[in-house]
Amino acid sequence: MMVMGCTTWGFAQQMDSEFKGQPDKKKNATYFSNGLQSKYRDDTEGAIRNFEQALRFMPDDAASMFELSEQYYNVGRIEEAFQMIQQASNLDPDNKWYQMRLGLFYRNLEQYDDFINLYEGLTKKYPDDPEMLSELIDAYLVTENYNKAVEKMDLLEQVMGPSDFITEQRLNVYKRQGNTKKVIAELEKLIEQNPENTRYYGMLAQMYAEDGKEKEALKTYERIKEINPNDPYINISLLEFYERNGDTEKAFNELIAAIRNKNLDLTTKANTYDYWMNKHQGSAEMDEQARQCGEAFIETHPDNKLGYLILGSYYMVNENAVKSKELYQKALAIDSTDFYGWQNLVISESRLSENENVRDHAVAALKYYPMQPVFYWYAGVASAVLGNNEDAITYLEKGRRYTSDKLQLAEFDAFLGDIYHQQGDEEKAFEAYDRTLRNNPDNALVLNNYAYYLSLRGERLEEALQMAIHADELEPDNVYYLDTYAWVLYKLGRYKEAEKQMKKCLSLDKSPSGANLEHYGDILLQLGRKAEAIEYWNKAKQAGGYSKELEQKLKE
Repeated sequence: MMVMGCTTWGFAQQMDSEFKGQPDKKKNATYFSNGLQSKYRDDTEGAIRNFEQALRFMPDDAASMFELSEQYYNVGRIEEAFQMIQQASNLDPDNKWYQMRLGLFYRNLEQYDDFINLYEGLTKKYPDDPEMLSELIDAYLVTENYNKAVEKMDLLEQVMGPSDFITEQRLNVYKRQGNTKKVIAELEKLIEQNPENTRYYGMLAQMYAEDGKEKEALKTYERIKEINPNDPYINISLLEFYERNGDTEKAFNELIAAIRNKNLDLTTKANTYDYWMNKHQGSAEMDEQARQCGEAFIETHPDNKLGYLILGSYYMVNENAVKSKELYQKALAIDSTDFYGWQNLVISESRLSENENVRDHAVAALKYYPMQPVFYWYAGVASAVLGNNEDAITYLEKGRRYTSDKLQLAEFDAFLGDIYHQQGDEEKAFEAYDRTLRNNPDNALVLNNYAYYLSLRGERLEEALQMAIHADELEPDNVYYLDTYAWVLYKLGRYKEAEKQMKKCLSLDKSPSGANLEHYGDILLQLGRKAEAIEYWNKAKQAGGYSKELEQKLKE
């Protein structure tokens, strides 16, 4: 910032060097009057010209200097404006308006020492002027001279009488100083002046609590309830008080009371609920507390979606899909654009196997959220379950383009791979499985299925073996994965190893499928154990689920 001083060769100095002869008061008065007229017409340039001329005919005209300081300031000639008001103040030090404008410059230029010196003098001359005292108080506060600020506040209070504003100013100073005792004293004074203002009681209770005076704090909170039982913030204050003192049960009761308090705004209630749930996440009581809060919200705000969403989540967590579906439908009836309402509605319907509803509601949600992959997923899966693979492929292919999450993308591709396989399009199925494993190489189901489908085609058998091995490592006792592992080894001609894996599979499976029993028979045949092979083929025939070739094998 530019430092101002009187060394610049401005208009006043130039005027002194040019002016010759005696002052002409008449011409000075004429130009001064014209300057005022220009000023009132907002003709700043005209005003400057006239006031400058007025000064040419009377160089010691403090009034013209005062006016010029304002006009120079308006056009950004700050240094000249500052010089003009300094000269005017020096010429007429008893004019408080000149002094006050000089103070304005000091303050704007952050020359607070000069400002304070000036206003200390002004307040002595005009001790009953509250505006001057207020300006001085502000300067002391800015310079953090709190003791002086309080001293001037006391003087201001003598001039104006008791004032909540002054008391609160003093209160803020004591807070900055960390002087708890004086803060409490000021609050008690405020309460004495305003015995019905519960805000001050709340502040006092908080200060008592911070000072370790818990009994006094609680009494003060109770006093608020006596004065105004429906005070909108009393329950929030008590919640914080009880929580600080470790009484979680009473704190929660205040949360419920706050939700039911019709004088407290809904946004504060929602924020307080979120705060509570985040802080107590994972606690044994959390689910039950969420239920009570949801019911309190619905009871107090039946036309707002929040309570239905909260209670719906409670029932989802507790696997009551019928109730959660009902509540999310009510939330959407209030706000048809709510993302969580749509998402959790289709999840609830999916758990109920209501596939037509899942598809229809996922598609309906896409009208509001056309770039949300979750709705493409549910629309696609439900369409596939309903036997409409073409629609399923359309939704899944589109949905996968809207996700950047690798695991989510892998889920889309895994499901697409299965559908393409059902459609007989092995090329697209294998492309989808490859994409899946690039994004999630530990997807055991895809590893198993991909390995098995490759083995059936007799293609890329070494790759298929590595997939089968990895799937078995991920889930070592999965009989389906062991069967695939054994079958890939069989296709590679590694019959002894295949027998080992197949025996493990059958030992783990109390009710083996016909396919597994048939595979074991095929392995035994290749090991030259024909009688055992026929025995297992017959078992496969009894179990069901065997291949079309089994009858021919038995005949041969």
